[in-house]
Amino acid sequence: MARGETYQAAAAALDEDTREYLSEDEGEDFSFPDFQEDWGNVIVVDNLPKIPLGKYDKLLGVLKRIFAQTGTISAIEMPAENEVTLGVAFVEFETAEEAQKAIRLTDGYALDKSHVFKVNSFEEAKRLGSLQEQYTPPQKPEFVPRLNPSSWLGDPMHRDQFAIRYNNETEIKWCERAGPPTLEYGGEREKEGGLYWCEQYVKWSPQGSMLATFHNKGIALWGDSDFNKQGRFAHNGVKRLDFSPGENYMITANDHSGDKRGVVVWDLRTRRELRTFEVASLPVPPPILPAGEDPGPVRYEPAHFKWSHDDSYVARRGKDKNGSDIVSIYELPSMALLGKRSLRADGVREFHWSPAANKLAFWSPEADNTPARVTLVEMPSRKELRQKNITSVTDIKLFWHPQGKYLCIKVITHTKSRKTLFHSFELLRVDEALVPIESLKMKDAAHAFAWEPNGHRFGVVHGDGIKPSVSFYSMLNKAGDPELTLLHTLEQKQCNSLHWSPQGQHCILAGTGDAFNGILEFYDVDSKAGRIVEHYRCNSIEWDPSGRIVATAVMQPLEGAFFKYQMDNGFKLWTFQGKQYHETSYENFYQFTWRPRPSSLLDAAQRKAVVKNLRKYERKFAHEDKQKDLARIREATTEKRATRKALRDLIKLRSQNYAAGSAARMRMRNGVDADADDLYVISTRTIESVVRTKEEVVN
Repeated sequence: MARGETYQAAAAALDEDTREYLSEDEGEDFSFPDFQEDWGNVIVVDNLPKIPLGKYDKLLGVLKRIFAQTGTISAIEMPAENEVTLGVAFVEFETAEEAQKAIRLTDGYALDKSHVFKVNSFEEAKRLGSLQEQYTPPQKPEFVPRLNPSSWLGDPMHRDQFAIRYNNETEIKWCERAGPPTLEYGGEREKEGGLYWCEQYVKWSPQGSMLATFHNKGIALWGDSDFNKQGRFAHNGVKRLDFSPGENYMITANDHSGDKRGVVVWDLRTRRELRTFEVASLPVPPPILPAGEDPGPVRYEPAHFKWSHDDSYVARRGKDKNGSDIVSIYELPSMALLGKRSLRADGVREFHWSPAANKLAFWSPEADNTPARVTLVEMPSRKELRQKNITSVTDIKLFWHPQGKYLCIKVITHTKSRKTLFHSFELLRVDEALVPIESLKMKDAAHAFAWEPNGHRFGVVHGDGIKPSVSFYSMLNKAGDPELTLLHTLEQKQCNSLHWSPQGQHCILAGTGDAFNGILEFYDVDSKAGRIVEHYRCNSIEWDPSGRIVATAVMQPLEGAFFKYQMDNGFKLWTFQGKQYHETSYENFYQFTWRPRPSSLLDAAQRKAVVKNLRKYERKFAHEDKQKDLARIREATTEKRATRKALRDLIKLRSQNYAAGSAARMRMRNGVDADADDLYVISTRTIESVVRTKEEVVN
């Protein structure tokens, strides 16, 4: 008998069985309340081990420990037959919300290699049990074409896009060659509904397929050629967004310390939550100061997640129950802890995934008699590939080569008094056997380091004076063998950062901040030629994905009510040789970001063929550029041509009217034709004036 039927039978039998227990004031109107049959707080866990009843309590304890992390358990039942469980359990929670959370977090949980949980709601299990044994194919739905997230890549003019935030506006624009950008979309649909397209910042996905807009209540994703809404992700107060490199997942965070739902991991394909985390705040390491100086109060910062290159893992720093430092690594899409345990890393300060392999590099400071160390670990095996011990360490920074071929360790060490600092670099050849290390000792302070994105070179800004030097090195010698080689050094440069072109070879030596106020040198590392320009108060420099255009900008923080250099807000566009061709100013300018392009699908042979036929492509693109320039000139002169035509038409009309009145004028002048040519003397004079002079010395 069903649960509801049993209840109704009990209600019908009230007169016979319980009448004698009722008080007189309850009378004949007493009845059971209406039965509410709701199984929303019950889940069904399948694929459990089938065990004898003697081990029932042990497995029950394991299930309680697992599901107690998702909510308050009311009961757990595992049915059995012939003294052996059936491999399924019914778990009842206090609320339906806890049951849904348990389904989301434990479906796919691996108890061991042979038993992976399959978790459903009770209603879903009931529906599955009612399916017919004979399969009936569903009706084929009408085909709906899928929106193309990469439609912008088919632009016939091969242009790049960028997004800007200014005032209350958010705009997507096409970058034109040698001309002002053209608007693609500026949130017109949202404006018609009285809404802002974006309330805070925007962020492109790593391959440029989607644009994320930040709102007070969460994140919205936009895509395809018309920037239609692709999804909404509710997360109050969201401040950070990190897409996975393959655009399969993303993480949102509000950075509210202690918030149980402060960090959310999303599956972008299903638009559902995979797991939530509490925002964990870790102490910021105090600066190394001379003995006796007070470092000030301890500061804290949120611990952020970082993605592996292939979306397989996501990791963050933290502490275990005993307070020890760890790196917790989670597998996707199950979001289960890799190997059911975190990576032990005592004192870990910083870690980074390789951009090309599942390798993790992290460093830990000195502790007691143990030197500071940098460790390179392979995942998921946790095999230690290399370790470097360093003593008297003030600070360490890690820089992966964009192609994952090298790892640079920037080291700052100190003397016993901590008043003198020394700078050096440890360079690991990650792809070679045993991961050999080469050392580069600097004679002065190193201020900036940057790898060439697709080569073997890197640049270092170093020096103790007002005008530092810039040195370029290669990880290969002239013969192409692995050997650290100094290429050349530029002395007395006004810069404090390096910005390589995505295609390599070209680099911007940038001097930003109060010390240099926006001095930029567009430098060709191969030809050793440069061009110095200035963008006053520039605080942002971005190359477009093609390496042809550079955007420099003066931007203010969105949260700030007052910005000291607001008069200079705006952006400029430059060619890679350093020639400015466009400038736009705004009263309030918050963000400029290029739309990324996905990695090329061409292999090495195909790329070589493109380079071989580059002249043919150059002629084609030069012709297209010429036609576009002519169209721009024609458009610019349209108004002039219209004004000239209107003037000529007016002169022609006036001449015709004047000629029509010739007979009337002669009558009024007693037959004299005042317009006759023989009444006038025509003389011609030539006046010469010097416009400019130029002198050339000819040998």
